[in-house]
Amino acid sequence: MRSPEHVNQTQSMSMTWMFRYLVPVKGRMALLLVLLLITTGFQLVNPQIVQRFINTAAARGAIASLLNLAAMYLVIAVCNQLVTVAVSYLGNDVAWRATNQLRANLLQHCLRLDMRFHNLKTPGEMIERIDGDVTNMSNFFAMFIVQIVGSFILLAGILVVMFFENWVIATVMAGFTALSIAVMVFIRDLGVTASQAERQASASLFGLIEERIAGIEDVQANGAVGYVMNRFHRAMHTVFQTGRRAWMLRVIPWNATVIMFTFAVTAVLLVGLHLYLTGKVSLGALYLYFQYTQMLNDPIEQLGNQMQDFQRAKSGMRRSRELLSLQSEIQEGTADSLPDGPLHVVFDHVNFSYNPAERVLNDIHFELRPGECLGIVGRTGSGKSSISRLLLRLYNVDSGTIRVGGTDIRDLKFETMYRRVGMVTQDVQLFDGTLRDNLTLFNHSVADEEILKTTETLGLRPWIDALPDGLDTHLAAGGASLSAGEAQLFALTRVFLTKPSLVILDEPSSRLDPATEATLQAAVDQLLEHCTGIVIAHRLSTLERVDKIMVLRHGNIVEFGDRATLAADSTSYFASLLKSDAREEFA
Repeated sequence: MRSPEHVNQTQSMSMTWMFRYLVPVKGRMALLLVLLLITTGFQLVNPQIVQRFINTAAARGAIASLLNLAAMYLVIAVCNQLVTVAVSYLGNDVAWRATNQLRANLLQHCLRLDMRFHNLKTPGEMIERIDGDVTNMSNFFAMFIVQIVGSFILLAGILVVMFFENWVIATVMAGFTALSIAVMVFIRDLGVTASQAERQASASLFGLIEERIAGIEDVQANGAVGYVMNRFHRAMHTVFQTGRRAWMLRVIPWNATVIMFTFAVTAVLLVGLHLYLTGKVSLGALYLYFQYTQMLNDPIEQLGNQMQDFQRAKSGMRRSRELLSLQSEIQEGTADSLPDGPLHVVFDHVNFSYNPAERVLNDIHFELRPGECLGIVGRTGSGKSSISRLLLRLYNVDSGTIRVGGTDIRDLKFETMYRRVGMVTQDVQLFDGTLRDNLTLFNHSVADEEILKTTETLGLRPWIDALPDGLDTHLAAGGASLSAGEAQLFALTRVFLTKPSLVILDEPSSRLDPATEATLQAAVDQLLEHCTGIVIAHRLSTLERVDKIMVLRHGNIVEFGDRATLAADSTSYFASLLKSDAREEFA
């Protein structure tokens, strides 16, 4: 059990972390504070005008005086409304500027987390964590200065004015105010934990929806719609239950203030009525007391409402802090240079596992000299793709060392590594943007002439020329507009344009017809002329021009050597593959 001092310290640190996002918008906050003071002044003045109007009318004063007071009231009311609109606009502006920076920080942090983290999270859940949680914080930020700070300013103004008007009624109002604020502060965190559970349930629901929509083909083809709907209804039931409990706990502060306000209004009215009946105050003063009491309820009620938003915001803040506190096991190095030209690659007794219970790679040890090309073959699950993931630092090795260009990859900066290493995978990701942006990955320094020359070399130029706007054609995210062959050539073009010194081809021709495979193979041959290469293949035909062969089985190297030597050795495993129907074995 944590001590109260520890809880208070944690809350203080949380609030400090939360409000530091407001520092960049402190100028707008200062302007907002000035506007709040102005609108508070307007709200305090108008009841004074009405009081004078009532007293003047009761004394049968001059019509001109009454008209002047009415005109003054109208002008102040209009001005107050204009300032209120400005306050609302500026408050939302401050909130979104502050929380958009938090969204950016969360997204950037998530993009830097390792694959072990992302393998456990669905995209739908991450969207809810990055946007949904922060939206709750944004709603709180938007009204925090406007309603909480503004409410305290208005409360202080009302009480000060009332002490000058009548200290007895002012004392009653001050007592009610102090008690209300004390109750809200005391129970301010009552619904935070429940709100966290509500946000987690919502994130799980979004994760379920995203996962099932992404696999819609399998869902429909296997008649799993009923199963998906059952999971959906169960997730919705969890959201409903957690949401109901969180809401019931969050509204307690508001209900408490409503009850206390009822007693406060009754007390003020009774005292005011007594003073009026005994002739100690005028009818206008009685109205003033009543009006200020009603005005007192508005900021108190706003504070109660903000307590609900505060609890939602704090639950989002805790979840955001939790996410930002996660550290990737992939730590960036400091080395920022690699040798020019094709890179030297060494795996030095590397061991790796995705989980401790099952080793994926066992004592992988090989060397690839600059300019050489390695072909890797093996059954599904033998560890082929794991080698490429380790080489790209998507995971850390359990033991051993991987060196590129003579440098341990753990010592390299990410930018240095990825600037010199390229990879072509089976699945090609398209982004929402122009064809040019997708080919260059939004690198505007690449000239159109270079793009067109590369695409012509790879056989993509006719496809580009057939598009309505050429390189300016807008592509939708997902890649549905590309055939399998076009997608592979598309990915190869990206790698070509980066001019890598080491390229990894992960089964690039697995989904291609023979004609497209021949086009792709010609392009690959051109690419590998200027860099070191690693080709992971199911089809042995794609390994005809590699220099070395590695055969993997259950994470172990069962054979490694020169391709020509292994092919000529009738006792080698690779030679037996060449003689057998390799396509069927590795399909």
